[in-house]
Amino acid sequence: MSTAEVVRERVAAAPLRAFIAVEELPGSRRAVECALSRLAADGGVVRVRKGLYWKGPKTRFGIATPRSADVALEVAGPGAGLAELSAAHLLGLTTQVPSVAVVAVPGRAPAPVVGARFVSRSVERRIAGLRPVEVAVLEVLRSGPASIEKPWSELASTIERLAAVGEVRLDALVSSVADEHHVATRERWAELAARLLKSPVS
Repeated sequence: MSTAEVVRERVAAAPLRAFIAVEELPGSRRAVECALSRLAADGGVVRVRKGLYWKGPKTRFGIATPRSADVALEVAGPGAGLAELSAAHLLGLTTQVPSVAVVAVPGRAPAPVVGARFVSRSVERRIAGLRPVEVAVLEVLRSGPASIEKPWSELASTIERLAAVGEVRLDALVSSVADEHHVATRERWAELAARLLKSPVS
């Protein structure tokens, strides 16, 4: 089977709203890139960045493109998540919609993505395998009460709700806060810990 055939099969099997990275497909990079470029020309995928394509739902105007925040999170990789106002909005703690998505990246920030901005954070977040929503919690802790519209106590309620449905792991947050270099993040977490955990965590 040729590289082009393999690529077409992989793309066909991928779910809608999936990113497809050239480096993750078998074959030489050049051959895979050529195959994906042909698929993009045929309307099967959309090229969103060098080496990265998107299989979106088809509309009468063509394939729907992904949100800038989703592209940025895909580029940032494991351990990344929304930051600043973007994080507060994701957690439902503000109604403000950021004009530019801000993504916290573990380690060095990658090349810019249109409509998004990267900020560098500790690489420990990647090593710990933090989920995007867990990163968002850390980032709201970092930004502080001024970053949300609701009372600061609502952050604890939000964390409790997310933990109850398994979207946030409290043990992961405890470990990650301990690795945070940002002093205010650790202090704000300590204030919430007595409510969130059976015993206070410093």
